[in-house]
Amino acid sequence: MTAIEAARAAGAMLRRRYTRRRTVTSKGLRDMVTDADVAAQDIILTRIRAAYPGDAWQSEEAKPDADLAGPTPTWVIDPLDGTNNYARQVPAFGVSLGLAVSGRLELGVVFDPLRRELFFAERGQGAFLQTGQGRPRRLSVSGVGEFGQAIFATGWPREDALRAAAAALIPRLAAGCHSLRLTGSAALTLAYIAAGRLDGSIHFNLQPWDVAGGAALILEAGGQLSALDGGAWQLEQRALLASNGRLHAEMTRRLVPRPSG
Repeated sequence: MTAIEAARAAGAMLRRRYTRRRTVTSKGLRDMVTDADVAAQDIILTRIRAAYPGDAWQSEEAKPDADLAGPTPTWVIDPLDGTNNYARQVPAFGVSLGLAVSGRLELGVVFDPLRRELFFAERGQGAFLQTGQGRPRRLSVSGVGEFGQAIFATGWPREDALRAAAAALIPRLAAGCHSLRLTGSAALTLAYIAAGRLDGSIHFNLQPWDVAGGAALILEAGGQLSALDGGAWQLEQRALLASNGRLHAEMTRRLVPRPSG
């Protein structure tokens, strides 16, 4: 699969450069890009364009107009998800690719270069994890159904207003669950839900490239995605609630309490 080959190639480069000195520039408030982001993007796009010259694409570091709801197959690429971690040599980052057709995710790939963990899924075919050159194993979300046993994850938005909103909502989940994590990589967080390592997550300001690969994994692993209030979720939406499905109703109830009576 071209997406897997592209993710592996980009990840191998990121792994080689991980401990080297790198160039870091700012794209905006609390938003950085490294020379490795751009190099990884070039590796991926070279392979995607060669294999599928008629497809559209959008990537975090180069954002041509692309209609994610349109019929043209569109690759949604984050060449380095977790740039802040990578720049500070925190070992939690990955490469994420998704393919959308008419707003529906057809496949997703998330690759962790340091652990050599490749998560991949294709619509209707299931989700899988391959570690190194080992045999892929099918993924399934966790069976946790008790809120007090659940381990959730979240992200921390860059914008001050969204941080205030997150600070108000996150405690509604954290108060009753077993524990809360913040990985610094939305792609890895979603992949971990698909693998049953985490039970759910809440995100406040995702871009399509942050979520496309991991969302495809969760759907194929039997999980659930929605807006924060439980409504339908679309790839272009910024906020996302993800779970193993068993905890979803309770998560939305805690985030958006219904009036009594």
